[in-house]
Amino acid sequence: MTETTTALLVLAAQKGDASAFSALCEGHYQGSYRFAFKLCQCEQDAADLTQEVWSKVAKDIRVLLEPSAFKAWLFRAVYRRFIDLTRRRQKELLVAEPPQQQCGDTAKVERHLDLLALIAQLPDVERHSVYLFYLEELPIADIAKVLDTPPGTIKSRLHSARQKLSQWAQDERGSEHESRAAN
Repeated sequence: MTETTTALLVLAAQKGDASAFSALCEGHYQGSYRFAFKLCQCEQDAADLTQEVWSKVAKDIRVLLEPSAFKAWLFRAVYRRFIDLTRRRQKELLVAEPPQQQCGDTAKVERHLDLLALIAQLPDVERHSVYLFYLEELPIADIAKVLDTPPGTIKSRLHSARQKLSQWAQDERGSEHESRAAN
């Protein structure tokens, strides 16, 4: 969904057009769920979090002053709700289990999973920035709004994450080469 289409739908939804809000939901629900899942690493928590955020969006869409910023506003709401959930769990001393991952048979799927595993090893702030930039394709200015961080810090986190991922990938290739040579 284009930014212009989103902005027009937001304007209509702000005036009470239920079909416009439904179209917004259809266009952005999956992206918000994917982001919630990347944060939570648990399907049920991500589904609950996404549902709560969309309930809040339905109530608060009238207060959004800049309709073209809807996607950043939505992702920021997901991120803030995740932070609230994390804080509540820390208070309750609950620990979430890591998600189960299934591996495919092809080399391409294995490389993809290896990359995702490397990304998962990044510190939270870098992992969230990488996810929003590369997978959700948000511009740096929007990521800064979502994470409530200056754009320069986002650029720095992305640069640091790229360096780490590159080094880790090289280290893995080197260890694979050494194990093949030993066999």
